[in-house]
Amino acid sequence: MKKLIFILLLSSVFMTTYANNAIAETAKSKMSQKKMTMVNLNTASLEQLVSLPGVGKKKAAAIIEYRKKNGKFKSVDDLVNVKGIGKKMLGKLKGQVKAS
Repeated sequence: MKKLIFILLLSSVFMTTYANNAIAETAKSKMSQKKMTMVNLNTASLEQLVSLPGVGKKKAAAIIEYRKKNGKFKSVDDLVNVKGIGKKMLGKLKGQVKAS
């Protein structure tokens, strides 16, 4: 009986450790994906802009149109001047876009 309890405890420790490692690896992977998907607002294509969360074809086209009419984005905060992008959307995009 003691052996069974010991084996069960040992198994649960192993499973918990394995699960924690898997979660940590997933988090690292997501962070590295975000770093790789940094999009430059001044040079990005429609397809690159659409890859951003919450940006569909219409918003991507509006970003490009704004860029054509007004020149390069001086900062990421200039995105709020684009029709359809407000402060909430800007907050979601800030870590994934740049204006340099």
